[in-house]
Amino acid sequence: MTFVISLLIALIILVIYHHVGYVLLLNLFSKNNGSTEVNTENSPPLKFGILMCAYNEEAFIKDKLYNLGALLYDSDMYAIHVYLDGCTDDTYNEAIVAQSQLAKQNVVCHLHFNSENKGKSFGINELVKIAKPNYDVLLFTDVSALLSIDVLDKVRLGFHDEKVNVITGVYTLDENASDAQKHYWQYQNKVKNMESSLGAVIGVPGAMFAIRSGYAQLLDANTINDDFILSMKALNDGGKALVDEDIIILERECDEETHDYSRRVRLGAGNWQQIKMLFGLLNPKLGWVSFNYFSHKVLRGVMPILLALIYVMIFSIALTSNLVLPIVCMWTIITLHAVYFSKRGLGIKTKIPVIDKVTYILNAYFLSLWGIFKFERGDYKQQWQRVNEQAPQQVQPIKVLKRCIDIVGASIGLILLSPIMLITALTIKITSKGPVLFSQLRVGESEDNYVALFNVLKFRSMVVDAEVKSGAVWASKNDPRITPVGRFIRKTRIDELPQLWNVLVGDMSLIGPRPERPVFYGKLERDIPYFCYRTYGIKPGISGLAQVMNGYDETIEDARNKIAWDYAYLLSTSSARSWCYMELTIFVKTLMVVFTGKGQ
Repeated sequence: MTFVISLLIALIILVIYHHVGYVLLLNLFSKNNGSTEVNTENSPPLKFGILMCAYNEEAFIKDKLYNLGALLYDSDMYAIHVYLDGCTDDTYNEAIVAQSQLAKQNVVCHLHFNSENKGKSFGINELVKIAKPNYDVLLFTDVSALLSIDVLDKVRLGFHDEKVNVITGVYTLDENASDAQKHYWQYQNKVKNMESSLGAVIGVPGAMFAIRSGYAQLLDANTINDDFILSMKALNDGGKALVDEDIIILERECDEETHDYSRRVRLGAGNWQQIKMLFGLLNPKLGWVSFNYFSHKVLRGVMPILLALIYVMIFSIALTSNLVLPIVCMWTIITLHAVYFSKRGLGIKTKIPVIDKVTYILNAYFLSLWGIFKFERGDYKQQWQRVNEQAPQQVQPIKVLKRCIDIVGASIGLILLSPIMLITALTIKITSKGPVLFSQLRVGESEDNYVALFNVLKFRSMVVDAEVKSGAVWASKNDPRITPVGRFIRKTRIDELPQLWNVLVGDMSLIGPRPERPVFYGKLERDIPYFCYRTYGIKPGISGLAQVMNGYDETIEDARNKIAWDYAYLLSTSSARSWCYMELTIFVKTLMVVFTGKGQ
């Protein structure tokens, strides 16, 4: 217990340092680091290549190009390059119209069209290859963002300092953005301004940043946060990165809440990837860049994992001891999330200032945790998509929340139930021959283009090679293959506890339809129409409505009776309120099965 408490304190200190201590240190050192004035009167002209990738941007592309055509800079000294990456809407035609108008203003605009969507990293690499030899500065920008018309002159003056390799501006959201997003970017801009005073801005908004062309490097094919990787690689040799407060970047495309959730998942995956890709930036020789990178981005990348561990340890200590503070912390956490989910489920719009901010931050981190799991699972090896064009199941808040609950619940369960699992393992080993754990192939979540298969883990409750003679068959109530210990652990569902690991790694959920064996799937699909849709877009669960209402399957008729329960659960996920009620009901019924021994 002492070790757990010590570790908990250390993790909390790291969290406080990242969110408060680092900012205080920045504030202290940035005030004492008076910037040296650079004489910019005779700054030489620089030739700019303005680069942007476009994928289905018909709503913004024309206005963006007109904005760039109106920049207060010699039109002979800059050119625009747009990479149209397999657009399926009217982006290309809109860009052609704008291109012809820019030509009348003597502004050069090159449209690079690709009929196949190759991904944003591919598009950026193609633009860098074309532009790097021909321009002094490469300015990257997003189609949805408008720039102040003096941006090129401001960047030119900033690059008069030969040590500066990267320049960006102040990122401003449209008035339609949510308050939570506005507060987040106000905080980020404050931090970046202080980092800028030290010449070490960590991360730039993809909406606009400029790099000396000699320091622009090609991206790996599966890069997620391209803006961050591009800008930070430019600092590998010790250059500076600055924010010019006079450069305004206006983001017109504001995410809806569900789209913001999806973006947070992707950012979490990107932050995790960045730690692996930019490990060299931790070199102390880089000075403030190294210090700021660790304090800002490395800790931000691992923060979701740290918070999940803190949750697990707080709940573990609170449930296994009489210490007052962990118990208070546990109930505070429960209250915070209960308020949030109640507001979401009941559609309450009333703002609760402190609670709303805290829950937004916590939710962002747990969405990022889901992003880390998705990255490690290989989900980000595909072409880019606009957030608001992604399939509904990718942005469904209930699905994200369900995964967060699964991770926290499985972690707590593995810790708290480890004594029971150890005793069970020893008992099985002593009373019967064979392995303690039993692994069996099951069918997992299905989508339009794939069906997941995984190996489910259980404590062995039958004799070894139980199906050698009979083949694959369902267990029956008085099945002679079940061992005496196996009969007890099946009744109490203790045999299912190893599946908490399946939940933690993302194969299963705590609650969902029962995972079926592939060997039975063909027959069940023939005898029960639409049987395969019971796990469409949802992971199978350790417990579920069908399991607590019907128990184990013994016959096709049992499976037919259970499918109605599975569909009832699946339909409940269409409404936050009905889903919350369903989850709670199943949880209570599962406890009744365990403690009354009514399992089979």
